[in-house]
Amino acid sequence: MLHILLLILKIIGILLAVVLGVIVLGICLALFVPVRYRVEAKRTEGGDNPPIEVRAGITWLFHLVNIRVRYPAEVYVRARILLFTVFRLPQKPKKKKKRRGKKSRPAADERIGGKSEETSGSEEEPGGETAEESGKEPGEKSEGRSGVASERESGKEPGEKAEERDEGTYRKEPEEKAGERSEGADRKEPDENSREKAKDDRKKRSVMEWIKEKLWQIRQIFQNIWYTIKGICDRIKTIWENMEYYRGVLQSDTFKEAFSLCKEELLSVFSSVKPDKFQAELTVGMDDPAVTGKILSYYGILYPLVGNHVTVVPDFERKRIEGNVSIRGKIRLFTFLKAAVRIYFNKNIRKLLRLFKKEEI
Repeated sequence: MLHILLLILKIIGILLAVVLGVIVLGICLALFVPVRYRVEAKRTEGGDNPPIEVRAGITWLFHLVNIRVRYPAEVYVRARILLFTVFRLPQKPKKKKKRRGKKSRPAADERIGGKSEETSGSEEEPGGETAEESGKEPGEKSEGRSGVASERESGKEPGEKAEERDEGTYRKEPEEKAGERSEGADRKEPDENSREKAKDDRKKRSVMEWIKEKLWQIRQIFQNIWYTIKGICDRIKTIWENMEYYRGVLQSDTFKEAFSLCKEELLSVFSSVKPDKFQAELTVGMDDPAVTGKILSYYGILYPLVGNHVTVVPDFERKRIEGNVSIRGKIRLFTFLKAAVRIYFNKNIRKLLRLFKKEEI
């Protein structure tokens, strides 16, 4: 029983080791195996060919991943992984499958439709005469009957009630008019002097309020001007203090060490990204031979930098720009990862970031 358990543990350990080895191998391949790129461009004048032709390719791990780009006759992009096409532009047209359609039965549909219309037309809503057809409203009948019944219950006829109401109104009107006349006689009209005094007081109050309002507005204007001048002075002071602070930070040893590290890592990344092979052969001709001579002189100045990688052939007879350009290189992910790790874990860079944020160190 024990040896079976040990065998199972051994198999599990072997499987875990294989999985871990595959993961480590994949990480190493991704970091150290370079991604190779190649670009070829050609320009020709005249003929049926397009003026510029560009072809580019990216490969990784012995063409396990392969990407091709072609321009301009037809923009063509293709990406393959393990000989399987993952992406293609333009896409291949898919073949349409022929499907056998079922025969429609218009005769049966027409029959069914005709029957439904006949049944709908033959149906009628049941019901007798409505209130509108009769021409009489139910509210009128009920109101008339209720009014007559109430008058009969009170023991008086409707004509008698109307006469009594009219008599009461005629009696009240002269009494109210007599009371209004007596009240109007008791009231006394205000004197002219009191009216003039009231007008003068109102004018004086309005003038004083207007003067107070204008003085308040003038005070507010001067106060706002003072506040704006003070705010501008404070801003200038803060800007000057910030400039002095950051000037001291840039002149510190921390900034110099961090800058030298970043410069070193950026140069290493650039050297790994730059093409290993660059070759260009150009034929240049302008309308004026003097301009062609100037271009050739500039090429002579830049010759120490470009070396034998670029060749310029002048054409003093006719105007044309033709040539071939070929670029090949490789990029390793490990170079970028190394630069990022060194910059991220550097103490001087962390300290410098805190100084720029004005945090306590």
